[in-house]
Amino acid sequence: MRPYACLLAVGLMLGGQSAVAQPSEAGAPDGTTGASDRADAPQGGDATADDSAPEPEDPSRTKARALFMEGVARVKQAQWSEALASFEASQQLFPHATTTFNIGACERAMGRYTRARQALRKALAQADRGEGQLASSLRVEAEGYIAEIERLLVRLDVRLDARGSIAIDGRPLVREGAEQVAGLAPPGLGSKAPGTRFKVLMDPGAHVITLSRKGYADAVVNRTFPAGTKSSLNLRLDRLPATLQISSNVRDAIVSVNGKDFGPAPVSVLRPPGRYSVLVNRDGFEPYEATVNVKPGEESALRATLVEERFQLTKQWWFWAGAAAVVVGGAALTYYLTRPDPDPAPYDSGSTGWLVEPIRF
Repeated sequence: MRPYACLLAVGLMLGGQSAVAQPSEAGAPDGTTGASDRADAPQGGDATADDSAPEPEDPSRTKARALFMEGVARVKQAQWSEALASFEASQQLFPHATTTFNIGACERAMGRYTRARQALRKALAQADRGEGQLASSLRVEAEGYIAEIERLLVRLDVRLDARGSIAIDGRPLVREGAEQVAGLAPPGLGSKAPGTRFKVLMDPGAHVITLSRKGYADAVVNRTFPAGTKSSLNLRLDRLPATLQISSNVRDAIVSVNGKDFGPAPVSVLRPPGRYSVLVNRDGFEPYEATVNVKPGEESALRATLVEERFQLTKQWWFWAGAAAVVVGGAALTYYLTRPDPDPAPYDSGSTGWLVEPIRF
């Protein structure tokens, strides 16, 4: 591969209706075909008998031509990034297949192959639709570059244990047919994975691949892929613990979660996701009880409001001791008052033999 080989069509005719792009060739920085600074002059329409003056050119087209030539000058200095910016600005003002080809050539020179392939394909499609002529030599170059890029791209077979959002180098993936292509989208959040197994097409080199899902720790892989390789990648997400933040309106209140003490509030408790019983207690206050259900990675804040206990006589030990004494005493008194009188002892008749029995009233 020739990393700096770049055939740029310089004769982009942004002027009259009958203009045709006429690329010329000159030596590129590495000795291959490169940019030329020659551009054919715009051609007007057929001359009329009265030699009427041509209509003035659209200012945006004039600006587009200037930007195009600016890009060519920067290519001569191997300033690929700056040249790309000039060509893209020209394309915004006046879309043309040749300008799109030059954008693809710059992307290729910078090693951004998925973007180069996209631009070169677009240039061919523009030419087919009549959006600017693409010289036959440039068409051959574009097709050759695309074939070369197909051999250089990395094809990755990605497998996930759970669906989430995936990003490569901080950019979401773009779907092209049955494949997900990296490097085409602007920087941003990851795109939703199309399934638990899918194909990714990306540039060779070092990449950071990130799989994210709410409630799970990000799966991050930093790996270098040689050009043209086919590889597989397994990404596994680990569940995040849930966090319970427990506080109280009373100092030194003791916090218990599922019967286990965690000390005085406030406390931060890390636990697997699930359902938990929380008890916050302190002497002199009514205990606070609550049930909390937390999801993976969720942080739940619970504030226990303890209410001071009211004085209750029945909760004092001496009350029950006195009550017990009263009960015992009352039982004894009741028995004494309600028990029957005992029968008197039998009388002795003595020596006379007389026996007198008492009379009960």
